[in-house]
Amino acid sequence: MSTESTELAFATVTTPGPLRAVIVGAGFMGRNWAREIARQPDTELVGWVDLDPEALNEAVKEAGPEATSSIAIGTDLAALLTDLAPDIVFNSAPPAAHRTVTTSALEHGCAVLSEKPMAMTLAEARQLVAVSERTGRLLAVTQDRRQLSGTHALKDAARRLAPLTRLEIDFRLPHRAGPYVHLWDEPLLREMAIHLFDAARAVTGADAQSVFCTAYRTPWSWYPGNDSAEALFQMDDGLHFAFTGCWTARSDFTSWTGRWYLEGAGGSAIWDGLGAPVLTPAREEGEPEPPSETLPVEPQSPEFPGLAEVLAGFVHALRTGEAPDGECHDNLRSLAMVEAAVASSQFAQPVVVEN
Repeated sequence: MSTESTELAFATVTTPGPLRAVIVGAGFMGRNWAREIARQPDTELVGWVDLDPEALNEAVKEAGPEATSSIAIGTDLAALLTDLAPDIVFNSAPPAAHRTVTTSALEHGCAVLSEKPMAMTLAEARQLVAVSERTGRLLAVTQDRRQLSGTHALKDAARRLAPLTRLEIDFRLPHRAGPYVHLWDEPLLREMAIHLFDAARAVTGADAQSVFCTAYRTPWSWYPGNDSAEALFQMDDGLHFAFTGCWTARSDFTSWTGRWYLEGAGGSAIWDGLGAPVLTPAREEGEPEPPSETLPVEPQSPEFPGLAEVLAGFVHALRTGEAPDGECHDNLRSLAMVEAAVASSQFAQPVVVEN
C-alpha cells in the first residue's frame, strides 16, 4: 500500500493499479461487496476475514475459482492487515463489532467503507471520527439510498419545489432481520431507519433540529423490541419530516426505500422508491389540475441498486481527495437522528437532535 498525505482531510492513493481491498464479514453484505469489487476495474479483492471459518470458505467459494486461489483469508484481522497492507477495508461485520474493526483498519493505515450504523451509539461513532482525523484516513458509511436514480431525481425536484414545507416517508415491510437485530430494543429505528433519515437529508439538503417519536411493538411481532415507529422531525428552514415505519407489516407493502411525498411552494412530488418520481406543479384554489411530470431516471443494476455507485464514489474520493457521500463527519448527522428518535420514544417527549 502506498499512500500520500495531502493538504486535504484524508490521505489519497497515488500508486497505479487497482486499489487493494480486504472485506471483513462473510455474510450478505460481504458477499455483495466481493461481487462489486470484482466488477470495479479500479479495485481488487486481496483478503477476507471472518470469525467463522466455514462461512468464510463458503463466501470465497461463491466468489469463484479465481478468488479461491488469490485471496488471503483468516480470522485475525490485525494479522491480515499487517501482512497485506491493503488500501481499503470493507467493514461488513455485525454492528456491535463496527467500532473495533474500523478502529483497527484505520490505525493500520487503511481507508474504511463501513456498513451502517457507523457504530452502535453516537458517542462511539464520534470516537471513530476522531480516529479517522488522527490517522488521516478516510472513513465513510454505505448509504446506498443516496445513490438511487430516483433519489437524485427527487433531489432535483426538491430544488424546483422550494421552499419545502413537508416530507412524508412511509415504510412498511414484513422483514425478519438477522439474529443480532433481535437483541436490540429498537430494531426498526436502529437497523433500518437511518437509510430513510439519511436519504431525507440528501434529498432536501436539510438537517434535523428536533424530533418527537413514538415506537411500539405489534401484537404479532417476531421481534422482542419495537418493530414500528412514527417520528416527526423539525428540519432546517421550517421543513417538517414525518416518518412512519413498520417491520412486521401485514399488507400494502412499500419498497425498501419507502413511499415518499414531498411538498413545497412549487407543488408536490411523489415517489414509490422504485421507479421514477412524479412532480405536480402548484395551483391556486379553483384552478384546473396542472399536468404532472414524470422525472427522468437512469437505469441501475437490478441486483443491488446504488451499491456500484457507492463503491465508485469511494474510489473517486481516494484518488482525488473529494469527500464521498456517507463521509463520517456528515454521517454523524444521520446517526444523530436515529439516537434522538430512540431517546424521544423512551422519554415520551421531543428531543433535540445533536448536529
